[in-house]
Amino acid sequence: MKKLINRINPGIICIALFIGFPLILTEVILFSADRSFSENENRTLTTAADVEFDIFGGKFQDGLENYLSDQFPMRDELKGAETNFKLRFGSGSIGGAYIGDGHRLFQRIPDSDVDRDKCVRYAERINRIAESTGIETYVMYVPSAGISLKSSMPYGAPMYDYDSLYDSLTRKLKSVHMIDLRRALANQPEYYYSTDHHWTAAGAAQAYYEWRVAHGREISDKDSPEIFTASRQFRGTLWSRVPSESIPYELLQAPKIPEGLQVEADGREIELYDYSALKTKDKYNFFEGGNHGILTVTNPEVKKGTTLLILKDSFANSFLPCIVNDYAKIIMVDERYAFIDVAQLATDCHADEIAVIREIISAG
Repeated sequence: MKKLINRINPGIICIALFIGFPLILTEVILFSADRSFSENENRTLTTAADVEFDIFGGKFQDGLENYLSDQFPMRDELKGAETNFKLRFGSGSIGGAYIGDGHRLFQRIPDSDVDRDKCVRYAERINRIAESTGIETYVMYVPSAGISLKSSMPYGAPMYDYDSLYDSLTRKLKSVHMIDLRRALANQPEYYYSTDHHWTAAGAAQAYYEWRVAHGREISDKDSPEIFTASRQFRGTLWSRVPSESIPYELLQAPKIPEGLQVEADGREIELYDYSALKTKDKYNFFEGGNHGILTVTNPEVKKGTTLLILKDSFANSFLPCIVNDYAKIIMVDERYAFIDVAQLATDCHADEIAVIREIISAG
């Protein structure tokens, strides 16, 4: 046997491994049960059923490549090992996320990724709604964490020009009240999660303070929302891009809310806080169970309150609990999921105020 092994050409062994290993690996992938969802990456994976057999159009090749990548054996473990290696050797960017001070994660948003024209068109539309309805309208754009916490970012990391974009949108929003959060949120690490792009309960509470100032309301300590801890094991969407156990869990906190709130989302009753979401990877869905097309909150305790119509993205999900005591009814519309005439809705629901609450770059 030893003599036989010695006679085998090493080149043949290399060729056999070069051809055989990929074949075996592909066979393992093809004959193993497909995973349809990655909790670590918080996204749907490509399965065999998703591969289109359009060989000449190129869709088959692209689909097969995505399929083999998504169904690669031990994908999560290998991705975690790759991430730890990059973190150990000081990589400043992994998987579309910047690695800042103390392994704080930031969404990578260079100017080239921002559709400024789309943002401007949306601002013009909001201005037209304010003018046509005559309803008091407020716009509260949320700065991205990489804008507010520049000193914690990797040196020289490209980020979009928030100030320039904000100024150009302000010039279009002549008929609304602007709530500028730049100074209020700047250089306050506790206002943003370390593993997620959203603001924390403290950040939302600070925005609520600015909200009250803009409305000319009296400010006192009792107006600050009372915060409780919903989970001590929160890791957000950015951690899904940089899945390393060396990045610690953080707290998911929320304001306490009154009992008796009536909440309806897309025609069904829900709770404002979805405790079942705390058992999942995407714990930010604790707020209203995630995004909905139209969500309505009625507070029976506010007898003679006003009605507020909010046009929002997911930043408003954690801001909503801060204001439920201020309005008899709040209607939140996520225009990514509900295609409606906002001006008509504002008229039909007898809205006293309209508010735009969203990250500035999603304003489109």
